[in-house]
This record gives sequence, structure tokens and C-alpha cells, in this order.
Amino acid sequence: MARENEKLITLGEASRQFGISRFKLSQLIESGKLTVLMSELDRRERLVRVSELESLAKAHPITTKKSLLVAA
Repeated sequence: MARENEKLITLGEASRQFGISRFKLSQLIESGKLTVLMSELDRRERLVRVSELESLAKAHPITTKKSLLVAA
């Protein structure tokens, strides 16, 4: 299923640790930006990779109209 050294957490844990709503997590999963895995112990439990969440949580520059004018 997952590589042995990967840290997996439940959607509830992801929501608490990363400050993301469950709705936003669902959107990320639906859009393919976040991979969801099924727990081998409990098929009802959905897991996500911490590394993917950390990658998504990195700051991205925001493009504003003012920065577009300066760059032009």
C-alpha cells in the first residue's frame, strides 16, 4: 500500500495538525492534489501522506494586480 517509511495520518488528524477544514481536504482529494489511502486495519478509515500535506502547506507567492504592473 504505502512505503514503510511514510507517515500516514487520518483526515481528522490532518485537519487538526495543518489547520485545514475537512471540506477543503475533500476538495484537495477530489482535484487530485492529495492522495487518499485506505487503512489496512479499518477500511472505513482514510489516510493521507504527511509529506503531501507539507508540500501543499508551503507558502506560494500571491500574484496581485500591483505586482503584475511592476513586472510589466
